[in-house]
Amino acid sequence: MKKIILAIVLLGMLAACSVPQPTTSPSDSQTKVALFSQATLAKATIIAQAEQTSTAIAIQPTYTATSIPETATSVPPTATTMPTVTVTPIPPTSTTAPTTAPGQAIRLSFASGITNITAEGQMNANTIRRYVFWADKNQLMDISLYGASGATIAISSANGTKLVDFDQGWTWYRDYIPEKGDWYIDIKAGNYARDYSLYLGIPQRLSFAPNTSSMTAKATIPAGKVHNFIAWGNKGQTLKVSVSPTQNFKLSIWHVDGTVLLSGMGDSTSFEGELPEAGDYIINVISGAATPTEITLNLSID
Repeated sequence: MKKIILAIVLLGMLAACSVPQPTTSPSDSQTKVALFSQATLAKATIIAQAEQTSTAIAIQPTYTATSIPETATSVPPTATTMPTVTVTPIPPTSTTAPTTAPGQAIRLSFASGITNITAEGQMNANTIRRYVFWADKNQLMDISLYGASGATIAISSANGTKLVDFDQGWTWYRDYIPEKGDWYIDIKAGNYARDYSLYLGIPQRLSFAPNTSSMTAKATIPAGKVHNFIAWGNKGQTLKVSVSPTQNFKLSIWHVDGTVLLSGMGDSTSFEGELPEAGDYIINVISGAATPTEITLNLSID
């Protein structure tokens, strides 16, 4: 009897060993926002660590470019004093699209000290219009097409590098420029003639002097326009920003992945808060003044 019981116990143990053990597998789905955030963080980290000095922007035959610091720097320890740093403007912009012969690219040139341009026009149904602009490697480009229902954009370099194709159906694009030189924005119209508005922004990079985490930057903003700054910070650091004069000006602040820290819908001229993630942050100074005005931006990240 004891032998029978022992045999049953042994059979039960063998059966238990043959049962597959439960396994866990990571989720195979991530949102586009999460993927973009990871890619942006990786790029921002590479940019922050790879280069510590600014590079002068080459002079193009159609306009004279000005210099801009092209990369972010990692945030150093808290400064004991706040140095004044006048940041040089990014490549220049015009506010309207010039008229060119069919098939020719329209050059988007930034006016001195301006960080964005809006080109407006009208396109016939099923036609393509090309714009061209010059930018340095690692600068952030922000491109949006408005008003042209059914229209899409394509983005490529003069060297043949393609970032966006028409068949993707995109009307906006934001990313770091992978190579220095001319870049083309092609607009393909839909089935109807439409007015359109094309926005191109290249924010002005703010970098801290060695062993500081505070700085002051200046810019002259045309009446009713926006000046775009960009600065890199780590998750958990405290961002402090203020602009003066305060009358007729306000701020908006957001991460390059679209996370909003301060909406431009309000009238805030200052901000203090913890950064929710590492990466580049866009700081927009929005002018409501009737004349061009020089502003001072105070920035610290520590």
